[in-house]
Amino acid sequence: AQVVGGDYYDFLPLRANMMLAVADVEGKGVSSALVMSNLQASLRALVMSHHSLEVIAGALNTMIREGTHAQKFVSFFLGLLDTKGHKVHYINAGHVPPLLIRSPQEVVPLETGGTVIGMFDAPGYSRGTVKLQPGDVLLLCTDGVVEAVGPDSEEYGTQRMIELICQNRSRSAEELVNLVRTDLREFSRSSAQTDDRVLMVLIVLESSGP
Repeated sequence: AQVVGGDYYDFLPLRANMMLAVADVEGKGVSSALVMSNLQASLRALVMSHHSLEVIAGALNTMIREGTHAQKFVSFFLGLLDTKGHKVHYINAGHVPPLLIRSPQEVVPLETGGTVIGMFDAPGYSRGTVKLQPGDVLLLCTDGVVEAVGPDSEEYGTQRMIELICQNRSRSAEELVNLVRTDLREFSRSSAQTDDRVLMVLIVLESSGP
């Protein structure tokens, strides 16, 4: 939205599994971008030696809090894709809840975790787990997407995205991202973009194994 961004997303391969991260730092400008750069470097270093999501989240909280003197905080989602067990283990630290979309009537928000990163000393984080099914669509974003403003100061919101995804379930993940981006741009064309935007889509395919 400005010269430098404060949103962050990442994919971190772990042998047969993968970690994925989405985060949004409070504030704008260079100072916020530097905080996010520090979080990215710290996360990648921690993943090399720790696979416990609770340990990683706690360590990141301490690093960001000490590094910014509690003047900045980060909403953060960290997920571990367990490809063998067909599950997602995750911690949501105050972030926009990712949505596991199965149908218009069955949408599972991934909310378990704790408070934002960097605000409190040792807040403690808990891990959530959700079972994946073939055809599931996992949608992750930052608040720059759902809070984008359209006509009459209406926010884009999550329900509009859910309906768009469900209407186009046969499309690829890349196509779904582009559809949402196009719809979002059309929705908010009368308003200036004031926040960074991250959008991530993962589709659970049919398993070829036992």
